[in-house]
Amino acid sequence: MGKLLKRWGLLTWTLPALAFLLAFALYPLGYALVISLFRYRLTDPTGSRAFVGLQNYLQALQDPQVLGSLGNTLLFVGVASGLELILGLGIAVLLDQRLPGMAWVRALLLTPMALAPVVAALVWRALYNPDFGLVSQLLRGLGIPLGRGLVGEAHTALWALIWVDIWQWTPLLAITLFAGLQSQPPELLQAAQLDGANGWQGFRYISLPLLRPVLTVALLLRAMELFKIFDSVFVITGGGPGRATEVLNYHIFKVGLTFFDVGYGAALSVLLMGIVSVFLALYGWVVGWGDRAP
Repeated sequence: MGKLLKRWGLLTWTLPALAFLLAFALYPLGYALVISLFRYRLTDPTGSRAFVGLQNYLQALQDPQVLGSLGNTLLFVGVASGLELILGLGIAVLLDQRLPGMAWVRALLLTPMALAPVVAALVWRALYNPDFGLVSQLLRGLGIPLGRGLVGEAHTALWALIWVDIWQWTPLLAITLFAGLQSQPPELLQAAQLDGANGWQGFRYISLPLLRPVLTVALLLRAMELFKIFDSVFVITGGGPGRATEVLNYHIFKVGLTFFDVGYGAALSVLLMGIVSVFLALYGWVVGWGDRAP
């Protein structure tokens, strides 16, 4: 009886967290799932909701705008996460060297992350300005034709946004991987050096395999955030020129909060959640989470 009361007493400490989760996570998710089954437009003067079942989802799968924005999203996620991982790993290895001034370098490295994403996007919008932006002036000085600017041309706009994300969030992966390198026992590398291994061999066969769990989690978290990219698209290009930079999250914003088609927007949100869930499942299968003992 005493153990039962003790367990109930411990349970009461979790009730506030459970209530918070229910109010701010589970209820909005459930409401989005329900409303996605209705045709519900805020511009309808009658305010009526008509049950349409899976029609919103079928419409989304046949909508060329949705498929185009999904393609932009997948390109953004694949390129940005890959380059951020490669650059972050290189910076982490450099930070791990015992060179003078590394403490200052680590501090300066965090500067882009200290900016709010909207503020960073505003800074880069000014840098990309085709008339007076510093980036535009430097590229013109190198003789590179820009036309309407990097974010004004359909073939360069998305790549310009990808660079903004790389600039701001590569330091996060660098610091994370640097912490992983610092946590490795130095005795392993010292033993390898005694056996005749050079620096590259020690990194390739000892440091990198030990760093795999940190690499896995860092890449997973960054990819999940990239699927939700919105700030830089909204501030710098507004999805343009045309729909060249319209990612799925921005398209959902337009449908739900610009055209006020709430039912269809909710269906798109659920689809995005499903895409991310499939990505997580595939990612877990690739890295072998299911084969590891708990």
